[in-house]
Amino acid sequence: MMSATSIVACNIYVTASASHKSTLLRLLKRAQDRCGQLRTQRGCVGKLPAPVAIIHAYADIPYDRSSFHLAGWPDCVTDVASELIRSVIDDIDVDVGNRSGEDNDSRHPFVGLVDHVSIMPLACVIHQNSTIDREAAANAAREIGRQIYETKLVNVHYYGMACTQNKPLAKVRRESTAFFNSGGAIDKAHTGQHRNDPGTKPQSTSPSMAKKGDTIVGTPINFVENFNIRLTSNVTFDQAKTLTQFLRGRNIAEKGYGVAGVEALTLAYARDESQGGNVYEVACNLTKPKEEGGVNEIRAQLDKWIDIQRQQSSIEIHGEKYFMEEAYRVGTTEEQCRNVLFKGKDHGASSISNNESFWKDHDKEVFCKFEEHLSR
Repeated sequence: MMSATSIVACNIYVTASASHKSTLLRLLKRAQDRCGQLRTQRGCVGKLPAPVAIIHAYADIPYDRSSFHLAGWPDCVTDVASELIRSVIDDIDVDVGNRSGEDNDSRHPFVGLVDHVSIMPLACVIHQNSTIDREAAANAAREIGRQIYETKLVNVHYYGMACTQNKPLAKVRRESTAFFNSGGAIDKAHTGQHRNDPGTKPQSTSPSMAKKGDTIVGTPINFVENFNIRLTSNVTFDQAKTLTQFLRGRNIAEKGYGVAGVEALTLAYARDESQGGNVYEVACNLTKPKEEGGVNEIRAQLDKWIDIQRQQSSIEIHGEKYFMEEAYRVGTTEEQCRNVLFKGKDHGASSISNNESFWKDHDKEVFCKFEEHLSR
């Protein structure tokens, strides 16, 4: 049994959304019920938070992508996440093993049906001391990977602390999968080149040997946040790429601009005209959000980029809305995970099993929001 003195977060990204709405909702409800069972069985232990919960669920229709966000004790998260992932693999009947070259400019880049599983360490306050157990998160990642590999329907690749070579996520995606040559990452105008890294060697788009594709499972050293910037139809693809470059942390030393720890991709975001039409997004992974590369730093760099675009424009432009439609989080923050787990333990109840009203309200809110996302 993994230590209950540690807590972890788990993000599960699935290449499915509106066309599998009823299945995804059913699987979310089943996962919520399993969390409830574990909370009742495991109860409270001292000052520890609730054993496990579904913190958030999200779906983005243009990207054909959904995500489930869990947090709690490592063994409980492993239990719920493994069962949820196996259910996705069993219950969603699509063959994504050969869809990396599919003609879909708006699909989020992907490697399989269950595209990415991230298990991240969370700070757990015990007796006024804050502990972060990264090894517990890595062990949970390996166990989840082992269980889903046993389905024989996906290939599993590990990254970060769950990988013996401690390979970064981007390196695994580039060297072992066709992620950067799939979905909206393919530059249709320059066949074989990546939209986001045109100077890198193109990856093979040959189908995975596994029916449901690849799954990348791993543990980053920190809690990673996701933040997207949706641009307006006034911004061309080439302009959008300049914002991506302006935000990437790897450009700081060489070019003098960027946000520390930020990984960024330029993605197409295709919609009906009634919803504003086709635009581009810059999708960001914030790998050091608590240290030096948080949302505030991204917004500050975004403001600088907008000022440059305004100065270079041949027309008079007032305000940021000419260039930017929306800047928004995808998924959870470390604080959000801890808040739910600790409120679920302490919210007017002497034990977790007696705290039914809090969890009933929380699970209903998560379910309803997910249903709303899937219906857009």
